[in-house]
Amino acid sequence: MIIVSMMLLSSMTAVVSAQDEGDEEEFFEYHTIASLGDSTLGSDPTGYRGPFASMHAANLMDLDYYEGAVGGDRSWTLIEAGRHTDIAENYGEGTLVTMMVGAWDFIDSDFQIVNEDYSFISHLEENFTIILDTLTDSNIDVLVWTLPNMSFLPFLTQIFPTEKHQFFTEASILWAERLTEIAAEYGGSVQVFDLMGASDDLLQNSSARTLGEFEVISPPEMCDKNCIMIDSLHPTSVGQGLLANYMMGAINEKFPSSDGDYPYLSQEDLIALTSFNSTSEETEKTFIEGDVTEACFDWTDASYRDMYLTITVDGEDVPVPRYVGFNTEVCKQSTHVMYTGSRVINVVTDVSNNLTLNDFFRIWGENFSSTTLMDNVLLEGGSLDIFIDLVKYEGDWESIPVEGVISIEIIFTSPIEVLADDGTESGDSVPGFSILLVLSSVLCAVVVSRRRH
Repeated sequence: MIIVSMMLLSSMTAVVSAQDEGDEEEFFEYHTIASLGDSTLGSDPTGYRGPFASMHAANLMDLDYYEGAVGGDRSWTLIEAGRHTDIAENYGEGTLVTMMVGAWDFIDSDFQIVNEDYSFISHLEENFTIILDTLTDSNIDVLVWTLPNMSFLPFLTQIFPTEKHQFFTEASILWAERLTEIAAEYGGSVQVFDLMGASDDLLQNSSARTLGEFEVISPPEMCDKNCIMIDSLHPTSVGQGLLANYMMGAINEKFPSSDGDYPYLSQEDLIALTSFNSTSEETEKTFIEGDVTEACFDWTDASYRDMYLTITVDGEDVPVPRYVGFNTEVCKQSTHVMYTGSRVINVVTDVSNNLTLNDFFRIWGENFSSTTLMDNVLLEGGSLDIFIDLVKYEGDWESIPVEGVISIEIIFTSPIEVLADDGTESGDSVPGFSILLVLSSVLCAVVVSRRRH
């Protein structure tokens, strides 16, 4: 007879059960699940893309949930904002962090990748190690997600020719292998969730995405409710639910509970995240008469999509403040057609008007034209460029459309002699400086339609 002895250290610590003299099985007990990373795991205040996989896990495990994931986070922005230290200092032992970091590091390095330069992975590894060191020093366990095969992202594949797509696959596999090596250095406290394998299974096996009589639609098709993907980067609500079940399998295997396996979402739970059984009709859009920038919307009822705007002046990031266009003198306790959140512009989708980037700057109250960006006036020898979805804008600057736009990058560069006067050594400049700046600064972001119910 095998005598099992179990000592409960606390509700916030791991429990170890000695099954026999030579074999120990470790059990884990938690009070909180916290997410870290980008908008795959967070940043959806109206809940249109959620609940996220980590939220499902917290509910299934009957734990508290903390959302530390922020849309657009790169590994370095996460560190600069101290999001990992916030979790380490405020939650500590008994916390399981689910973390997916690196997608935006990949996208920022797209030109390197298509030239078979994967050196950015070393920088990503350095940042990843900083994050993991901070968390594990506070006795926090971490389930790190690999990235999906980045060659499947339409945002990238539409820009680069087919023969270049293989390099994104190679980089994705290389990072997954590196991530496994990194996790091994932390023993059992850091484990890997194979998102690449899970997403490949959902793409290739219809049975993996079939719910009763319904089949969830796989990429490349995208839609709001009944597809796996809502856009080129983000899973839908049901996509998150499907991924949650894969993740629960990883948690049961790698962080088992002394009470046995945690449950999974049922088919009924997953169908409830779709509109397969819904008979509701699409809401009709309205047309705003007059100045669209003075129209007001109840943010609890209106529909919004996310659009990222990045502004760079002489190589320095200019942050867009939060709550521009929210609770203003014109729109009290409501929003304009655009308002800002954390690293994102929320654009109303309930209207049929052709909204423009110029509308946003008017709401913001900042100068914007082909020769002026906020307080910066274009001088001879300088440049002011706009990149919309990674493509340089060549149209009318008086009316820059944002319909269907995923990301906007505005880059202002002063003449080299002005930079030198400001303390930049002219000898540091090289031919093609502005071109290099453009290539290294290109960012992309994600448009997400969402509705509060």
